[in-house]
Amino acid sequence: MKTNTELLADHTWLKIGGPAEITTPQSKEELVKILDCCYQSNRDYRILGNGSNLLVNDDGVDELVIKTTEACMEFKVDGTQVDVGASMMVPQFINKCISNGLGGYEYLYSVPGTVGGAIFMNAGRGESHNMTISDYLISVEVFADGEHCVLTKEDLQFNHRYSTFQDHNDWVILSATFDLPEQSQEKGNRLIKERMEKIRRRERSKPNAGSVFKSGSRLPLHKIPPGGLSIGNAEFVSGNRICHDGNATFTNIVRLITLAKLLNRLVPPFENPEIEWEIWN
Repeated sequence: MKTNTELLADHTWLKIGGPAEITTPQSKEELVKILDCCYQSNRDYRILGNGSNLLVNDDGVDELVIKTTEACMEFKVDGTQVDVGASMMVPQFINKCISNGLGGYEYLYSVPGTVGGAIFMNAGRGESHNMTISDYLISVEVFADGEHCVLTKEDLQFNHRYSTFQDHNDWVILSATFDLPEQSQEKGNRLIKERMEKIRRRERSKPNAGSVFKSGSRLPLHKIPPGGLSIGNAEFVSGNRICHDGNATFTNIVRLITLAKLLNRLVPPFENPEIEWEIWN
């Protein structure tokens, strides 16, 4: 197993995070071998995908970091059934489905993560729309408790921005099987265009990790105080998105989130939103 010590800031969209020992398996077989080795030797590890919703401590982490973005890239279609590797990026997955006359997930086209990460978070359009990636899910291939196995959707639990995998951080998603509705390529491409048009005004030029809170914040945080809500070089650029100029620290971000949660509790409608990001502390 080849490893390198690298800054996790170089592997996350927030561009924050200290050093860690990182290994990047090049195939599913290599990934399973590494996971089995860690399990047999009782070595702690963390799984890193595209790092699009991850905040990492400036001191880094002690565990082995296994970056899975190149390990599981398979894609197979049999009628309306699709088998896809967990490492494939969500937009790439959707494009492949569309080219095969299948659809259903175009609203997720703006998700900058992997299929495995989307399943882990049960990515969706929003609680009010009741649309999530688990809708057409049949089963998930995983490495769990030292075993390489397949879990059906019925073996798992999914709720708004929640899956069973969040309670088992040592379980690793390898691939997934979906049964998708048939759909014309023209319709699929039109739905993608509509989705990207809807989000085009979002700030994307600065480091960020997407929505901070699971439910979205109804409090206009960017207007309180008048100059905006910020700590250090980190600031809310909308009611549910934090950006920075590249010099913010882990502590800046954590304190800003804490302040935002406090304001949500004190100001109508008096919410206590849950954090959507994964935080490595």
